[in-house]
Amino acid sequence: MPTARALSIYRFVDLGSVTVAQYIIPTVGIEGPIIFNIIAIALTLSLVPISVADKSSPAPPEAIAFDLRAVWRISPLAVVGVVAVGLSMAAFRNIGPIYAKELGMSITSIATFMSAGIIGGVVLQYPLGIYSDKLDRRRVILWTTVGSIVTGAYLTFGAGTSETANIVGVFLFGAFSMPLYSLCSAHGNDYAKPGEHALVSAGLLFFWSVGATAGPLLASTLLEYYGPRAFFLYTSFIFAGFLLFTIHRMKARASVPPAQRKWRFRPLLRTSAYFNRLAAPADKDDAK
Repeated sequence: MPTARALSIYRFVDLGSVTVAQYIIPTVGIEGPIIFNIIAIALTLSLVPISVADKSSPAPPEAIAFDLRAVWRISPLAVVGVVAVGLSMAAFRNIGPIYAKELGMSITSIATFMSAGIIGGVVLQYPLGIYSDKLDRRRVILWTTVGSIVTGAYLTFGAGTSETANIVGVFLFGAFSMPLYSLCSAHGNDYAKPGEHALVSAGLLFFWSVGATAGPLLASTLLEYYGPRAFFLYTSFIFAGFLLFTIHRMKARASVPPAQRKWRFRPLLRTSAYFNRLAAPADKDDAK
């Protein structure tokens, strides 16, 4: 399966689960242990399909050095993109409920507001993945970033305190901004050589986590001093900076033609290949 489509399906499942989870709070409330019991049951049940799944796996990759400079060399655009996503979308997930509360929304409306943003991200994940696999991926990233800026500006200056306008606006905001991580990750893998894909994935996750750590702190400070209107103005500035960098990178080097994107994902049980390495010496000792 092509890179962006595989990542889109992963994000589709991830964001779909997060959307359903938003309504646990208004359904069972936050008092008592019920909500924690539901989470524990869900985690336990998630082990069932894994335990009965096909456990055959491709050969584990060779050991790689965690080299952030190499990741930057492979794709500066992917690095800046995932940092921008971390700065903006981690802030949305953490500070979004506070933003909605500042607008006067009820608990149920806050859950609907957050779910609308996540559902929007689910809706365009796969279509954008398909188009980016067939076209110049950076152009898809460019126009998706433009959509994130425009919808963020609408939420800042056009939606006001209207619940309906904010829910519609955040749906569109999520539709454009949430797929950006998958698109940037796929773009980084386009330039990775054989054996570098694990390095790219690990490095981009690290850069994303840096942005995701700083984003909620920056957004909460702006929200405290300038009110709720500052929140999506903040995300628009982040994406505007990324837009300019994307244009710069499009001029700096040519895109990888779709016909040369030969990398495909293989189904793999969700566990670390490192455990295969830990088990290998023990197997050899047993054989002796």
